[in-house]
Amino acid sequence: MANEIIPYIEMCQREGVSLQKGMNYEIGVNHSVILMSVRPNAPYADRFDDDGSAIIYEGHDVPHSSQYPDPKGIDQPQFTPSGNLTENGKFYKAAQDYKNTRRQPERVRVYEKIKQGIWSYNGVFH
Repeated sequence: MANEIIPYIEMCQREGVSLQKGMNYEIGVNHSVILMSVRPNAPYADRFDDDGSAIIYEGHDVPHSSQYPDPKGIDQPQFTPSGNLTENGKFYKAAQDYKNTRRQPERVRVYEKIKQGIWSYNGVFH
């Protein structure tokens, strides 16, 4: 049920995994999961569009390191150093495959962080 407030542990039980990252591609039989925050001072500029029918999700930054001291200053990677798709790359590929009529839209369950340990289930987006 959309706009349902649930604790973190219940969210993880529903999804069958310990959700530790914001983008979780195809963790369910027929869906992915995105965790987002639109709170002030959130590390990403996630948001809902004006009517709430779409999300704007920033994705994963490269890990902070001596090579990347400012992860926000570079484009988010589509591939890992070993050539595998990152979570960004997986979602991008799914969107492009849908756009080019090679697949159905990805079903994405969206949870919004309300405060530490408390989340709102915001429904399924395509």
